[in-house]
Amino acid sequence: MAVAQHSSTLPPALPTCILRGHASQIHCVHFVRCNAYLLTGDANGCVVYWSLATKRAVYVWKAHAGPILALAQWDYDRILTHGRDNTLRVWQLRPQGRLPDKIALPADSDDHTQPLPWLLHSLPVNTLNFCAFSMCCQYTRPRTDQTGPNPILVAVPGRDDKQIEVWLLPDESLKIIVPRVQAVETGMVMAVKLLRHQRSQNILLLAGYEGGVAAAFKLPGDCTGPSVGSAELVYLSQPHSQPVLSLDASPDGDFFFTSSADAKLAKHRVPEPTLSINEVGENEATMIPPSVPASGLSEPVEDVSQPVDSSESPPLFAKLPTKGKTPETPKPGGLSSLLSSSSTPLPRIKPPPPVQSVVTLEPAYKIIDTKHAGQQSLRVRSDGRLLVTGGWDARVRIYSSKTLKEVAVLKWHKEGVYAVAFANMLTAEDLAVEDSEPETRAESRGQERENETKLKHWVAAGAKDGKVSLWEVF
Repeated sequence: MAVAQHSSTLPPALPTCILRGHASQIHCVHFVRCNAYLLTGDANGCVVYWSLATKRAVYVWKAHAGPILALAQWDYDRILTHGRDNTLRVWQLRPQGRLPDKIALPADSDDHTQPLPWLLHSLPVNTLNFCAFSMCCQYTRPRTDQTGPNPILVAVPGRDDKQIEVWLLPDESLKIIVPRVQAVETGMVMAVKLLRHQRSQNILLLAGYEGGVAAAFKLPGDCTGPSVGSAELVYLSQPHSQPVLSLDASPDGDFFFTSSADAKLAKHRVPEPTLSINEVGENEATMIPPSVPASGLSEPVEDVSQPVDSSESPPLFAKLPTKGKTPETPKPGGLSSLLSSSSTPLPRIKPPPPVQSVVTLEPAYKIIDTKHAGQQSLRVRSDGRLLVTGGWDARVRIYSSKTLKEVAVLKWHKEGVYAVAFANMLTAEDLAVEDSEPETRAESRGQERENETKLKHWVAAGAKDGKVSLWEVF
């Protein structure tokens, strides 16, 4: 009884550190380089790169002309930024070009003439619906013939606000267009997440929509084909009555979680992806020749699987007949057919129509009513045990990912929390591998302090007041 009384009188948790440097509200926070640094982006388009060992900024730059929607790390020294100025940019940090000790933070000065990282890529993207990008590696491990950076897939909202586009970097090529969901009115895309399902090694795209709908799509292979492909819908649910604000997935990809403008928190089970008709072959992305226009692919799936008389089938690279159109006169075969097809100019690349099995709405795996509307940001920890949300009520809440039971509430901010992030769960063995990366090492004491910082279980929260709080949790 005495123990219970003592625990109830414990003072509330306090943040380990408050990072002050932004002049406007924080829209995103992201841990990079094995938790050694923290990236923060604000509503003015400024990015600050903080050292967590010293709690000081080491880079500050104006990345966009509008608010920052998301930040991510690519390989060791590349940073992706997504802004409301309709651009997604890739920056490379200068290896020896760190800023001097006295750095003009956005809150201290309006002068944004400080040295910029190298700009490597800039893609035009749609940002009218406030949906942030998501990325994942194209391959599970680097290829032996690879000389440049590891290729990544980047999902962004499409030019049609109910579609999603998947691009390949560094090629800057469009690979996949995720179609509209036909079974239910979804509204525009609000949140996306790209990940690789560990058991099946399929690349999945998770999406949350304005109508409270959550969906999961399976992408075709590693997206290596020359043409623009489509994605297969494998899961559909509508647990929310308000727009989905954020989503994230467990590390193994078996579950994902959604938060919304309503007070509900939903847990979804991703169905085990199966081999679709598009994947029968060695490389499904190249099964369809690029010279076949999209109109030739409008046949239903069941018609494709029916046996076809080989004597009446058209040549492989000829235009396939489409249902509902007047039958065309037979084309000449043999050499004349090949010559005539070779002189025809290739059509413009268009995505094939969605080849989807019948997927209907199903209930989410688990739903709880948190009684707190507007949980703006949601992230799952790298060990899969906890998830954290930031809310409009200025609270940071931590939940068990297994039961969705609230296990902690962090109170410090006075205004709404718009962005949260977990540090990766690391071990001493992980740090030993990371030490082999090309980086100038500090003195032994500084290195020891940095390693201690990397092993801490950080939670970062960015709020409307422009401040970032750092918390050390269990």
